[in-house]
Amino acid sequence: MDVKFADKADLNRLLDWCSEAPEVHDKLPQYIDRDDTAVLMMEKDEEVMGIALLKVKVTKKTGTIWLHLNKEGTENHPQIMQKSLNWLRQNGAKDYTVI
Repeated sequence: MDVKFADKADLNRLLDWCSEAPEVHDKLPQYIDRDDTAVLMMEKDEEVMGIALLKVKVTKKTGTIWLHLNKEGTENHPQIMQKSLNWLRQNGAKDYTVI
């Protein structure tokens, strides 16, 4: 299982993957290539297992994690959660919400 930050080159593939989750699908393009947001993707053998949309509000020292995982991604969610929390902390969040 590989967890990495997504970039614009990954956007279309991720949009196709999460098309059945409109709340994530609609937010995804806004989270790519910004300073206060990030998109993590979890893959196994180049197949997407899950994504996390991360947003930090530095002035309030809070962060938000939107998770969307398939069955196998759910079984391996500690990996994506740990990397998500590390990113939020590095970007100034002391509290966070998982959605």
